[in-house]
Amino acid sequence: MKSPALLLPITLLIMTGTVQAKTIHISPDIRLGELDGYGLQLGVKDTMWLDAVFISVGKLEGETAGIYANSYRKEKVYTYRIGGQYAFDRADVHKVQIELGMSKYSGRYYNYNNLSKEHYKSDGISYSTSYIYQATDTFGLRAGVEINHFGPFSTPRILDSTLNATLGFTISI
Repeated sequence: MKSPALLLPITLLIMTGTVQAKTIHISPDIRLGELDGYGLQLGVKDTMWLDAVFISVGKLEGETAGIYANSYRKEKVYTYRIGGQYAFDRADVHKVQIELGMSKYSGRYYNYNNLSKEHYKSDGISYSTSYIYQATDTFGLRAGVEINHFGPFSTPRILDSTLNATLGFTISI
């Protein structure tokens, strides 16, 4: 069910004929924060008046200690976003990426004092912004931040959000 939703933007680009003779944009990344993970961007360059248009998928997961000594959380967050990249100087060296999409949270909260286990699932919005330093025509370095926000009281997290730093690189083929 997830794959057709992710392929929709690429299909629309192919159907409109904007992909012909364009460069492919690939950008893997690692995500660091309370939850760690990885992600990947796939798209095309020089289309729709932007330097790149892409889809981004990622996964965060981790185990953290709870509020009390005898408790902990196991959490996973999946992100699905659509984004664009824009150069804000004439030399096309400094670029910015903005992504917006959805996130899915799945987590368990364990408390050993009263032997309770709570399961949480929630959908939310996902936002990311990154700075790109384009070292060459085909290689760039990427650093940014991502925020995933879920509905109120839908997770055991404070403010029902995750905040992560992203580090990666871009390749144009």
